[in-house]
Amino acid sequence: MSIKASYLFAITTIVYFLISVIFTADLDSTVDLNIHDTYFVISNLHLSIVTSFFVLLQGILYLIIEKMKLKLYSLLIKLHFLFIVVFLSILFILLNFESNYDSLKWFNIGIFIAFLGCILIPTINLIFSVVNRKK
Repeated sequence: MSIKASYLFAITTIVYFLISVIFTADLDSTVDLNIHDTYFVISNLHLSIVTSFFVLLQGILYLIIEKMKLKLYSLLIKLHFLFIVVFLSILFILLNFESNYDSLKWFNIGIFIAFLGCILIPTINLIFSVVNRKK
């Protein structure tokens, strides 16, 4: 029996949210994101809440696609889920267990690549499914 993608992402949202709230090392710790010569200072807890909400939105997207009776590629759904889990795990470990963010010079680039991958994989899956549906 296989679990639907929307349920899988909803469970991931709940688990990640609970883990990030329970195991946040310091509630006053922040992350400095440098984007185009502008620094954004974000609390670790708020960043965890936003990322879990982002995963929930992707689960809602999969639910809408299921209601439209559009058949998506299972391999791309699994790749997307794996990408999300790896991204959230790395983000959680870096935010809560690394105290010296100056040594993490690739942190911003990694977040950008992960965010881009989380957008591109479902988009490619949706485009391939729509194109193959018309044939």
